Amino acid sequence: MTRFNKHSAKCLRSGLIYCGGAAAIMAMLVATLSCKAVRPSPELEGGELKESVATQKRINSYFHSILVPRVKTCWARVQGTGTIEMKYWYEADAKGGWVFKTLEVGKSNLPKGQDAIALACMQNAVTATSFPREASDSGESYLINWDWPVPLPPDAAQQVERMLGSSGGEGTGCDGHGAPAKCVTCSGHPQTCIYVCVGSNTCEIAATSPGGFDSICTTGGECASGGLFGVVGGIVIY
Repeated sequence: MTRFNKHSAKCLRSGLIYCGGAAAIMAMLVATLSCKAVRPSPELEGGELKESVATQKRINSYFHSILVPRVKTCWARVQGTGTIEMKYWYEADAKGGWVFKTLEVGKSNLPKGQDAIALACMQNAVTATSFPREASDSGESYLINWDWPVPLPPDAAQQVERMLGSSGGEGTGCDGHGAPAKCVTCSGHPQTCIYVCVGSNTCEIAATSPGGFDSICTTGGECASGGLFGVVGGIVIY
């Protein structure tokens, strides 16, 4: 069985490979684990660009309405100019919402020591917040990998307006500004796991029979990657 998830450090952190394998049960043969190159999607977002853009706008509406007002003061204390990735982990609650649980810093090009300041600022802002769960959401968890600019732009309101009016396909990356795809989904025949901007936080491949070419692909919780002022661009970065 091949599995993609946030704990697959050796393979997923490289951004372009994943650990694959097929496990036989009882009398079945056991296949040897290996790392294989992840094939880029032949079509933006596996053919679901419209759905991905809608999800990104939904998440950005939550960020801009709830988090941005809370971080403005302390975010201004973060020194340097650049981008920092925030990794948010949410879990489903009984009231039909996604409730914030944990936060960590991903990639950053800020000066030394500034990541901790940004993290503390964001932690205070996001704690005890949530956003609504939609009928199309599946699983019990939601992983959000989001790029935040430092400092916040002076024309933030205008950029938000442009983002909400965009249908995607402009610029590069998951936000039009280079944010990499951090989610996975099933694609192709035989099925395999590919990187997308919006998809699942796990992806598993299992052979239908030992040595067979057919496969079964299953996904786990929700996942989205992007940035505060854009949606999926014309070229997605893996």
